Amino acid sequence: MLKSSIVERQQRPPDFLSCLVFAIDRYMRRRLHIWEFSDDPDCILRVGLARSRWEITLNDGTVIRRGEPLGMIHAWNERVPPIPPTGADMAWARELRRRLIRSMQLLAQATQEDPRLQAIRGFGGSGVLHFSPAILRFLERLGLEIYELPPQSLWDRLEEQWGRVWTWLMRRAFNPVSVEGRGLEVLSRRFYWISREKLLQMYGEGESHER
Repeated sequence: MLKSSIVERQQRPPDFLSCLVFAIDRYMRRRLHIWEFSDDPDCILRVGLARSRWEITLNDGTVIRRGEPLGMIHAWNERVPPIPPTGADMAWARELRRRLIRSMQLLAQATQEDPRLQAIRGFGGSGVLHFSPAILRFLERLGLEIYELPPQSLWDRLEEQWGRVWTWLMRRAFNPVSVEGRGLEVLSRRFYWISREKLLQMYGEGESHER
C-alpha cells in the first residue's frame, strides 16, 4: 500500500498535448502488438515481440542471434506510481521497487504459460532515462544487464533523439512531476537485457526477492 506521501495519479484534466500523446501511445501499442501479460493490479510492465538487431552475448552465456525473436519489455505507464508533488522520496522508491519485482515475477510466470513467450530466450529493450549511478545499481540488482550502444548511423542518431523527445512527452503526460525543471539533456538511451534462464532463476515461483 502506498504511504500518505504518495498520492494517486493526479486527476487534473489532461491538456491537448497529453491527449495526443495518449492517442499515439495506444496506436503504437496496437501496431507493435504490445500486450498486458498479467491482470495483476501491481503489474507495471507490458511485453511485445521484436527481432534482435544485433548478436548479443549475455553474462550467463546466453547468445541472442541477430534476427532472433526477443521479448520487449515496456512500461505500463498508467500504472507506474506517480511521483508525489513534493518529489521522489523513499516511500515512492520502495513502492516502485515492489511493483517492479512483482512485475518481473509475473513476467517469469507468463514465459511459462503464454505460448507467445515460451520460445523466447531473452527479454529487454531500450530505455531512455537519467542513468545516474543509483539508477544503474538499481537496475542491475533487478537482474538487468545494461549496455550503451553508440549510434552507428544517421538513422540511429535520429532514432535516439526521437526516443529522448518521446520519453519526455510520455513522462509529461503520465507523470508530470517527473519532468518539472528537467529538459532532454538529462536523458540518454541504453539497452537492458535479461536471459530467460536468469529471469526464471531470480523471479520464478518460490524465489525470494527481499534482498
